[in-house]
Amino acid sequence: MNGDPADRLRARAEEFEPDADRMWTRVAEGMRAPRGAAAAPERARWRVPHLAMATGAAVVLIGGVVLFGLTQGGGPSADPDPAPPAADPGAQTSESEAPQDDTSEESSPDGPSGTGSSAEGETETEETPEQPDWLWSEGAIDANNTDYWTQSVVRFRSDTALTGLEVELRLTEDEGLAFLDAWTSDDNLFTEAVYTSEDGYAVLRWTLKDGAVVPAGNEYTLAGQFDPNGGPRSGEGDAFTITATGEDGETGVLEGGF
Repeated sequence: MNGDPADRLRARAEEFEPDADRMWTRVAEGMRAPRGAAAAPERARWRVPHLAMATGAAVVLIGGVVLFGLTQGGGPSADPDPAPPAADPGAQTSESEAPQDDTSEESSPDGPSGTGSSAEGETETEETPEQPDWLWSEGAIDANNTDYWTQSVVRFRSDTALTGLEVELRLTEDEGLAFLDAWTSDDNLFTEAVYTSEDGYAVLRWTLKDGAVVPAGNEYTLAGQFDPNGGPRSGEGDAFTITATGEDGETGVLEGGF
């Protein structure tokens, strides 16, 4: 041995680094050991290193297994867009599926849509009586039409007796058209024709005499004669209207051309 033993011991003492964990472990083991057990400290001195080594090996092994699993993709992965859970039958529907109030069929203060009163500022037109199925009529140009004479004829028949009647004949006023005469097939029923000029038309009107009644089923003729002043008349643009009232008060209107 070289050197003084005291110097060597002093050097070793300076190099010594106490193991704090080991010291605390020994203290804990000593506190748990029963009093009077003489050999306990000696046994604990060897047990602690073995336990630490075994624990360290286990930690290293577990860490290796976890690292291997992550590198192989076998570890748990979070689904970035997990599927939503199935809806509970009693769950509330979403806003898009929730029933919406249908206001399109709501009734206005005046009644359901389309059946209310007319809008402000609109004027209601008078209703025209429907064409009756009990009244028949036709208009025609006389076949003897010439360059200087023409006759427009209106015929009608009613299946019911008439207590009111007006027959109107309208001819377009061509240049030089002149009224000549008018007649009916029964002057006891109809008044004389009244001739007027209205909005570019030559107009003839016949009415039923006061107290007269047109019998049902008979055919009647009313005609107007004109000088066309320039050729036979075609009747294009001419028209007639018959307004009749039956004994039951029903009124019907017929319109036609030539």
